[in-house]
Amino acid sequence: MHAIQKRFVGVVAVLSVIIGATAGAATAAAQSPEALEQAVERELRRDRGLRRLEVSVAGDEVTLTGRVRHFWDKSEALRRTFDVRGVGTVVSEIEVPVQEDVEELVEDVSRAIQRYPHYRIWDFIDGRIDNGVVTLIGRVTPERDKAGELFERIAKVRGVQDIRMNVTPLSPSSADERLRYSIGRQLARSEHFQRFMSMANPPFHIIVNNSVVTLIGYVQSQIEHIEMQRIVAQTQGVLRVDNQLQTIR
Repeated sequence: MHAIQKRFVGVVAVLSVIIGATAGAATAAAQSPEALEQAVERELRRDRGLRRLEVSVAGDEVTLTGRVRHFWDKSEALRRTFDVRGVGTVVSEIEVPVQEDVEELVEDVSRAIQRYPHYRIWDFIDGRIDNGVVTLIGRVTPERDKAGELFERIAKVRGVQDIRMNVTPLSPSSADERLRYSIGRQLARSEHFQRFMSMANPPFHIIVNNSVVTLIGYVQSQIEHIEMQRIVAQTQGVLRVDNQLQTIR
């Protein structure tokens, strides 16, 4: 398959499968290869999607072989195996189905993010897909583990081969939360923006972090660009506005 890179913007932790990565074997109690193999198999059988994986053991090195439904199953197999006492190294020979239609994969991943019920105007995620590897960057509000929940949703999209996620929570500041409320209330009163405030995924996003506000995304015109800047800058408590908005026309 040719190297194809696709980017999706505004729909908008890391799981790195490292062959031969160590997992604290020095502190784990030694087990015979047979006992270790049985322990790993018992752990994998707890998840219906992992029961068909084959397990082989050499010393404290465990090799997992087989095919799973999606990348989430692969990540769970690795996590569960590393959690077994006595496992030092995990070699993954697990296959994940490939999505040959790159455009469809982009749409599926974008849809998974857009339909995440806690993705709001106050969050922003940007990303790209390269040969099934999804890379996400962004900032999200800190009231829940949004990065972890998004990871699971995307990992269950058919065709995703790996996820590299750099989505970090914003500061857990009560002052920032008050700013979000104040900015949202003023935008809802504006004839230019009130229609967007009830949207699950508006074309622009407002990132508030330590009283600094970053505006990202798209507005319809230069008038809206100026008006958004004015409303946010005049909100009491805002220290600075970084306006990265782009206009459609």
